[in-house]
Amino acid sequence: MSQDENYKCTLDDKSLQKAKRELNEDPKERVGALKALSDWVAQQKWLQSPTDARYLLGFLRARKFSQLGARELLENYWTVRTKYSDWYNGVSTSDNRIQDIIKQGVYIPLPGRDREGRKLVIVRLGAMDPKGKVNTFEDVMRANLALFDYILLDENIQVNGLVFVIDMTGFSRHHFVSTGMENTKKCMIVTQKALPGRIKELHYYNTGAVFESIFNMIRPMMSEKLRNRVHVHGQNLSSVYDKIDKCMLPEEYLPDDYTGANAGTIQEICNNLATELCKPDVKDFIQELHSGKYGVDLCLKPQDDLPQASFRKLNVS
Repeated sequence: MSQDENYKCTLDDKSLQKAKRELNEDPKERVGALKALSDWVAQQKWLQSPTDARYLLGFLRARKFSQLGARELLENYWTVRTKYSDWYNGVSTSDNRIQDIIKQGVYIPLPGRDREGRKLVIVRLGAMDPKGKVNTFEDVMRANLALFDYILLDENIQVNGLVFVIDMTGFSRHHFVSTGMENTKKCMIVTQKALPGRIKELHYYNTGAVFESIFNMIRPMMSEKLRNRVHVHGQNLSSVYDKIDKCMLPEEYLPDDYTGANAGTIQEICNNLATELCKPDVKDFIQELHSGKYGVDLCLKPQDDLPQASFRKLNVS
C-alpha cells in the first residue's frame, strides 16, 4: 500500500469545515503534509508501514496535523501491533471464525453517522462467551480490531470521531475474570495510545454493582480527557436517548411504541457488516494490513529519534 498520487478528498462539506476548524487541516497543504509523513516513513529502516493517502490521513487527523504527533501515533500503532501480534497477524475477514464473531455482535458499528457526523458503535460485552468455548477473547479482539481498521478508513469518521454505547447487559464477573486484567490493560493501551481515531463519547448502559467494581479498576488507566467523556446511564434508556437520536439505534434499543426510523435489528446490521467485510477491496485491505509484513524493529531505531520519548510512556509489556 503506497501513497496514492490520485487521492481525492471524500469529506462532505460539514466535515471539511470541521477539519479546518478543529484539526488544522488546510486542503491546500494536505498533499504536502501527506508527502512529509510518507517520506518520513520511507526513511525509517526500523518501521514498515503502509503509506497510502487515506491511511496516513487518519494519523494526521488524529493528531491535528502535527507531523511529530502523527509520527508518534504511527510508531505506537505499529509497536502495539508488533508486540501483540497474536491479536493482529493472519486475520482474514472471510475466515469463518471472524465472520461468526462479527455476526455475534460484540462490537456493532451502526449504519450511517449521527447529526455530528460521528460513527456510533454499540459494544455488547455480555455477548462474549465467558468460558471461551465458542470464541476466545483473543478471537474477539482479532475480529474487532480488524473491524476498526476498516471503519477508520472512512475520512468522515477520521474527522468526526466515534461514539461508543457500551451495553453491560449480561456482563458478569465471569466475563471479566476470563478476560483478565492483563488483556484489559492491553485494550486500554490500544484504545488510548495506538488508535488513529477520535473517541468523542463513552456511554455505559445497564450498569450495576459488577460494573462499578470493574470500572473502579479501569478508571485509573483512563486519561483525564477520556474520563471526562464517560456517561453512565444505569438502566435508564431514556437517558441514552437524551444523548443519541433514536433513529440511529437498533430496534432492540427502542421503546415498544416507537414508530420512527431506526437502524434495523442487531442481526440485520451484523449480517450486512459481515457481508461488507467480505467485499474484495475491503478483504484485501484488511488482509494486507494484518499480513505481518508491517511493524517495527526497535533495535534498528536511532536512539535520538524524537518520538521515542513518547513511546517510553506507552509501557507496552
